[in-house]
Amino acid sequence: MTMPPSEVEISSIVEAGGGKYVGILMAIPDKMESIILFISPQTHTTLGIPISRLTVEAVREEFAESNAVFAELSSKSRNHKDVQ
Repeated sequence: MTMPPSEVEISSIVEAGGGKYVGILMAIPDKMESIILFISPQTHTTLGIPISRLTVEAVREEFAESNAVFAELSSKSRNHKDVQ
């Protein structure tokens, strides 16, 4: 059986991916696995990844997806203001 990563290891993975580690949303047995929470340096939003998917690359992918959504929303907001 593989031991889950320690909080220090989790924090290191998140930081290597460019985020700021916040904490862990603990698992609910038979319902949900633990979720690792971290902050995006660009949007300052809190994001989460299931612990089973936690890698440096997964953290970067979460940032890319989040940043794309924020950029799209920002663009729509600017376009809406231009129309008024």
